[in-house]
Amino acid sequence: MSRRTALRTAELVRSGELTAMEVVEEALDAACRLDPVLHFLAELDADGARRAAERVDPAGPLAGVPFLVKARTPPESPILTRLTAAGAIPIGWSTRARTGAVSLTFGWNGYEYTRNPWDLSCSPGGSTAGGAAAVAAGVVPLATGGDSGGSLRIPASFCGIVGFKGTYGRIPRPTGRGLGELTTAGFLAADLGDLIHATSLTTGPHRLDPTALPHWPVPPLDQRAWRVAYRPTLGACPPEAGVDRVIRQRLAECGVQVVDVPLNLAPTDEAWPVLSALDNGRGVTTAQVQRAREIRDHNNTALADLFTQVDALITPTTLTVAHGYDQHEQSIVTGDPCWTFNVTGHPAVSVPAGLSTGLPVGAQVTTPHGTDATALAVAQRIQIDLPRPPTG
Repeated sequence: MSRRTALRTAELVRSGELTAMEVVEEALDAACRLDPVLHFLAELDADGARRAAERVDPAGPLAGVPFLVKARTPPESPILTRLTAAGAIPIGWSTRARTGAVSLTFGWNGYEYTRNPWDLSCSPGGSTAGGAAAVAAGVVPLATGGDSGGSLRIPASFCGIVGFKGTYGRIPRPTGRGLGELTTAGFLAADLGDLIHATSLTTGPHRLDPTALPHWPVPPLDQRAWRVAYRPTLGACPPEAGVDRVIRQRLAECGVQVVDVPLNLAPTDEAWPVLSALDNGRGVTTAQVQRAREIRDHNNTALADLFTQVDALITPTTLTVAHGYDQHEQSIVTGDPCWTFNVTGHPAVSVPAGLSTGLPVGAQVTTPHGTDATALAVAQRIQIDLPRPPTG
C-alpha cells in the first residue's frame, strides 16, 4: 500500500521541498473527491486546516502532516493538543458508529453509512470507521481514535491498515483514568513507523490525566527469533476459514516460531459490560463489579503464565473480513479477539496479514503489560504490504 508516510511528509516540509499549505490542500482535495463515495467525514474543517498550515512551525516532528479526529473527541484531549504541538494539522472529524446502534462496527455521517475502500458494499469497521476508511484510501496518513473494545483494531483489520491499543494508560485521556479502565486513546495509520512516532509524541502524564504512564520514547524494534502462540479464537465463535488460513500461512512464512502453549481464559462477555458501565457512569451492583474483577484477575494471571513461555500471542484481529455496511442493526460477532485485552489492559496491535476473498485480514499481536515495543516488533515481522484498495 505505497503512499507518502507522515514522517516523509514532515521531512519534506522541514527541508522546504513542500509547504504545509501544499500538503493540506492535497489532503483537502482528496477528502472532497473521495468523501462523496466513502462518506468518512462527519465534518470537514478546510478553513481551520488552512489557518493551521499558515502558522505551522516547519521544524516540528510532524510538521504539516494532515490527520482526522474521531467525531466527539473533546478538543482539550491530550492526543490532539500534543499532536498539533508537533506540527500535525487536523482537517476535520471522521465518522463513528451511531449512538445506540446494535452493532458498532460501522460509521454514520447523519445520512449515509461509511464505506470500505476495498469494497463499497462493505463496512470499514468501527467504531473509528471514518478514520480507517480515510487512511486506507490515502486521504490522510493518520487518524485518532479510542479503543474500548476494538474500536481501533477492528477497522484496522477491515481496511488493511495498522491500529494500536497501547498498554492501558499509554496515552493520557481528557477524563483521566476510568473506573473500568477499558479505553485507551490511539491511532490508525497506513505505516507502522508513523503510528509508533505519533504514539510516542502523545505519551506521558498530563494535567488532565496525571496517572498516565511515563513518556514512551520511540523504541528500536528488535528483530530476534520470536516465539509466539497462535489462537484462532479466544471465545466460543470460530473465525472464518479464510481468515484463519491467511494468518496461519503468514506465520509459517515470516520467520517466527509458533509453539503450542496452554491458555485458559475466562469469557469476557460477563466482565466487559460491567467495566464499560463503570467507565460511563451507569449503575452496577457490587456483585457484578466483584465478578468482573475476578475475570480480569484470572485472565491476567493466565496470560502472565503464557508469556513466560512465548514472546507474543497472535490471534485474528477479527473473526471475519469486512461485513456489509448495511448490517448495522445486526448483532455481529467479529471483534471477539479484541475486547479481551481491553479488560486486561495489555498492548495489542493489528497489522495486515493478507487478503481473503479480496478483503484484508488483520493479525493481532498481544504481549505482556508495558512491552508495547515487543508487540510492535513482532507486528512488524508479521505485517505485509497490501496493494492500494480499489477506491483511493
